[in-house]
Amino acid sequence: MAAQYFYCIQCHKKYPTHHKLFDTLYDFSKMAPEDCPACGGTRELHVNLDFQLGAGDGDFKVVSAFLPGKLESWLGEGEEEVTFYPFLVVLEGGANGKQFCWMPYWHVVGKEARYGQHAVCLDHAQFESLIAQVQDKVLEPV
Repeated sequence: MAAQYFYCIQCHKKYPTHHKLFDTLYDFSKMAPEDCPACGGTRELHVNLDFQLGAGDGDFKVVSAFLPGKLESWLGEGEEEVTFYPFLVVLEGGANGKQFCWMPYWHVVGKEARYGQHAVCLDHAQFESLIAQVQDKVLEPV
């Protein structure tokens, strides 16, 4: 389970989002957080995640969040529309400020977001390596 909050970089106050993670990331992908209501300072979005096995457990700053330009939808059981929301979230954590890519996803059925439990989390260099391989492969003649 993830917890998320806004953190003011000026007065250091924490504000819980009072929203589900899906809604918080969706909103963050569209616009920057509102300024701090106490001091007017810039607020950052933070998430507290437990990746298990000691790999990056803890508090992370959300640097950016992206969704594809076009979302895929289909008719599921009971003829309800299902829409797939694959996020690419750049997180920053630890004392060294290391960035990595987290790829949570949700299937939205009707109006209910269902979390995909097997979200991938990759070091930024690993992610860039994979993207470079895809781009190299696309450029190769068939």
